[in-house]
Amino acid sequence: MKKNVIVLASGMLCFLISCKGPESNSELDTIKKNLEINEKAMKAIETGNATTIDSLISNDIVDHMGPHGKEMKGGDKLKPMLIDMHNHWKNLKFDIITSSANADYVFTLSKTTGTAIDTTMGMTAGTKMDENMVDIIKIKDGKIVEHWGYVDPNAMMKKMHEMHAMERKIETMPKK
Repeated sequence: MKKNVIVLASGMLCFLISCKGPESNSELDTIKKNLEINEKAMKAIETGNATTIDSLISNDIVDHMGPHGKEMKGGDKLKPMLIDMHNHWKNLKFDIITSSANADYVFTLSKTTGTAIDTTMGMTAGTKMDENMVDIIKIKDGKIVEHWGYVDPNAMMKKMHEMHAMERKIETMPKK
């Protein structure tokens, strides 16, 4: 019995030690700053605020969710695309549902909405976007250095089906 109590107490002690929080106020400040950087970046993309985007995105950024699912490297390629997004989407909005961070990464679940103004990202003008996304960014020295993004595959398949149906409809329309 005494042996079981010692084993149980040791287990509880290990559990409590492993559940410790941030090491210091400095780490808490970094986490808070990283969450702010994430929110500022999303707002800047909505509005096309070039100054803010340039101040938050590293020139060495790697976007693991670049166009057509290919990795994109370099701020010289990514920044202009982010700045220009609001020109192709009416009412582009990133509503943060929840986010979490540590000293290096921010994880965000957001709802992205807007309407395509022209043919963009494989979508025709008038296509509505209303998707939940998960974004993960890595921050180093106050700048975003990496990004991963994930979209609900069921929503994406539905959107692709709608786009292909629209393309077939356009192809079968009588020509003037």
